[in-house]
Amino acid sequence: MSRLVVYGAGAIGGQIAVRLANAGLDPLVVEPWDAQREAIQARGLTMQTEGGGEEHATPTTIAPHELAEEVSLLFLCVKSYDTLEALAVSKPRLADDGLLVSMQNSINEEWIAPEVGAERTVGGVILVNGSFLEPGRVQAAGSVSRASAAATLPGVYVGEYGAPAGANARRVADVLGNVWPAEPVDDLLHERWSKMVNNTMLNPVSAVGGLRSAELLANADARRIAVRLAAETMRVAEAEGHPLARIMGDYDAPDVYASAAGESDVVERGLEARAANVGPGAMTSMYQDVRRGRKTEVDYFSGLVSQKGAAHGIATPYCDAITALVHRVESGDVTPSAESLRLVDG
Repeated sequence: MSRLVVYGAGAIGGQIAVRLANAGLDPLVVEPWDAQREAIQARGLTMQTEGGGEEHATPTTIAPHELAEEVSLLFLCVKSYDTLEALAVSKPRLADDGLLVSMQNSINEEWIAPEVGAERTVGGVILVNGSFLEPGRVQAAGSVSRASAAATLPGVYVGEYGAPAGANARRVADVLGNVWPAEPVDDLLHERWSKMVNNTMLNPVSAVGGLRSAELLANADARRIAVRLAAETMRVAEAEGHPLARIMGDYDAPDVYASAAGESDVVERGLEARAANVGPGAMTSMYQDVRRGRKTEVDYFSGLVSQKGAAHGIATPYCDAITALVHRVESGDVTPSAESLRLVDG
């Protein structure tokens, strides 16, 4: 019998595993990290909800080398830099009509699809927030992405790689609907680039600034840098064939570009107001990694924007600078602080 697999039970994968288990879908959790796997095996997995409650489940949890069953649906929830290792484990087990769903940040479908086939590649663009608390415990939190004043956004967009939403996207959205509100979309890469703007303007800034999400939005230096990172990412997205008319549900492209050029403060003011709609405990995934002394995904956010920008001849000075600074934070050469953000400008 084919299995539904959650590969990686961290901040996002943990939420998926708990709620799918409690919906009766019997997910098999594949967890590479010994401490997390052993905690789930011993005590189960607990998710602290945004409202302060708790949800608990005891999904069957195994190490990657123990995966022996055929997989009909796999939710890939590992860090971007662990993707190829996870694919080496899961690809031989994926059923001919099975689907691999990247629930990751960045645009990893570009290198997942050549491995498993575009027809078996689906993406889930996450708009919710999550934190890893300790082995066996994760937390759901309000996110900057969904703190929109103008739009009610789902928890996840679901799209097929290189094709409009069809049976595969609907199949995955139906399953994810047990976790968060899920909406099929026709243009997966458009939503990926839209989320890339969010990730690039917030994650590296939080990592260098040592700021939780609400603190970042309340900090003038952080907002100024974030807007410039957003503008660079939007220019690269357009060059890649995915122009973005609006970001975060609230900010039109001309306003972003004007704010980045110092000709308007409409986006910075909007971001400042947005802080009130973000939970005080919310943290970007990159700031969580920095706090835990882990490698970050900066090369898959601002670093990827710089790489793709260079290929198109587009200057990305803020992405270049913030990527280098995050690497200095990783090495211990720079201490995360609001003062460290001033290093972005040289």
